Amino acid sequence: YNLVLVAEGYQDTELSDFADDAQDFLEFFLETPPFTESCRAFNVWRIDVSSTDSGADDPKGMDDVCSTATEAEVDTYFDATFCSDGKARRLLGVDNGTVIDVMNSEVPEWDQGLVIVNSNIYGGAGGSVGTTSLDGTWENIAIHEFGHSGFGLADEYEYYLGCSSGETDRDNHPMSEPVQPNVTVETDPMMIKWSSLIDGGTPIPTTENADCSVCDPQGNPFPAMMVVGLYEGAHSYHCDAFRPTFSCMMRNFAPFCPVCTQRINDVLQPYKPANQAPVCDANGPYIKECTGNVNFVTLDGSGSSDEGCILTFEWTGPFTGGSSAEESPTVQFSGLG
Repeated sequence: YNLVLVAEGYQDTELSDFADDAQDFLEFFLETPPFTESCRAFNVWRIDVSSTDSGADDPKGMDDVCSTATEAEVDTYFDATFCSDGKARRLLGVDNGTVIDVMNSEVPEWDQGLVIVNSNIYGGAGGSVGTTSLDGTWENIAIHEFGHSGFGLADEYEYYLGCSSGETDRDNHPMSEPVQPNVTVETDPMMIKWSSLIDGGTPIPTTENADCSVCDPQGNPFPAMMVVGLYEGAHSYHCDAFRPTFSCMMRNFAPFCPVCTQRINDVLQPYKPANQAPVCDANGPYIKECTGNVNFVTLDGSGSSDEGCILTFEWTGPFTGGSSAEESPTVQFSGLG
C-alpha cells in the first residue's frame, strides 16, 4: 500500500521542516493501532513541493459563516483553503486534481495521498486525497482523514458545525442507509452492519438522544470499556444515525473502534506479506574489565529488526538506573572501579 505524503504551503527554505513533519507523522502512524500490526503492508513516500508563500487561504466564506477567519490570501502550489465548503472553517481543501497529477508523476503506483499543509489553524479533510494542518496533535487529524480517504469511513460525531453552534439542519438523519461501514440508521439488531461484533447482553439502541435539537449530553454508559453497540448521534446528525462505540478515532481521536479496525484490516489484507519473526540482536555477550574510573559499557541493539517496522528497546541490568529504552545506550555500573 503506497501512502504518499505531499507538502503544501511550505516555501523552499521550509522543506526541511516538511521532512521533519513527515517523519513525525510516520512514527506516530506506525505506533497507532491497527497500523502498528500492519506496518509491513506500507510503503510511505514523501514528495517535496515548494510554494511561493507559507500557509493556506483563510477566507470567511459565504455571509461570513467562518467568522473567526483571518482572511489571509496566500499563493500555494495546491491552493489550500480553509472553509472550503463555505460553511466550516475546519474544512481544509486543496486542488485534488493537481495533487493527483503530481502523485501520478512521482509515485505512479500510489494508493492514497495525504497533503500536509503548513498551517497551525485547525483543519483537515478526507476525499480523493486527505489533508491535514499542523494544529496541536495534528497527527490525529491526519489519521482521522486517512480513515476517510483510505478506508471509506464516515465521521462518527453528532454535529456538523459543532454542538454549541446552534445549527438547526442536523436534528434528524435522512432515513436512507449510509454506504460507509461504521454508521447506520438501522435499529433491527439482526440488520445492523456490525451485528456480529455486538455482545448479546448489550442493549440496542445502546444510547438514545432524548432531544434531537441538540447533541446528546449523555456520557459513556461503559466508561471503562469500548463496547460495540448502537450509539445515537453520528454521520454529523444529532438523531436517527448511529455509531458502533461511544468513542473512536472517527469521532473524537480515541483509538479506532472494532468496526473501523475490521474495515482497515480488510482493506490492507491484500498488501500484507507473509509474517516473519522479528530479530532481537543484543550483540552480546559483553565482557569488560572495570579498572580505575572505567566502569561503563556501550550496548548495541542496532542489529535488531522487524521488516522495516519501528522498534522499541528495553535493556535491564545491574547498572545505574536499572533500565534503558535507547537502541544503543552507554550504561554505568556503580560500586566498581
